[in-house]
Amino acid sequence: MNANSGWNKTDSNKTASNKRSKAAWVFLLAVLAALSAVFVWRGAEKAMKMQTAAASGSEFAQAKQQESVKVVVEVFETVEGEIRGRLLERQDDAHYTRTKDEARIHWDTSTAIVMGKTGDVRPGAILHVTGPVAGDHSVQARQIVILTGYVQVK
Repeated sequence: MNANSGWNKTDSNKTASNKRSKAAWVFLLAVLAALSAVFVWRGAEKAMKMQTAAASGSEFAQAKQQESVKVVVEVFETVEGEIRGRLLERQDDAHYTRTKDEARIHWDTSTAIVMGKTGDVRPGAILHVTGPVAGDHSVQARQIVILTGYVQVK
């Protein structure tokens, strides 16, 4: 009987140890899940704040020198280092309308081109341009996103 009761005691200790170990793992996984949820939530909040809303014609007209702006233009002329285009106003994610306002954009080899290549910057192209306003109220493009083919202009 002593041998039997010793075995039960050892078995009982192993069972209690396994339960504690499982409880610790469950607790650890629950903490990790909670932290992951917090990070995802905070990341989503930051992403919502970072949405790139283009300036309307009046907002662009009021922009001060060196202020960073985002504009969407339909290109009507390109010459070496300069783009001339008509400002577009966003209706929804895929639709823009033409305005009467024009913009001049200066760019060079340091300008980042996204969703396309340099050859895509031509008359008829739709561009989302980000950069500071220069003294002559043009935009010094830091980034150009090619929207041609992804949006419609009415």
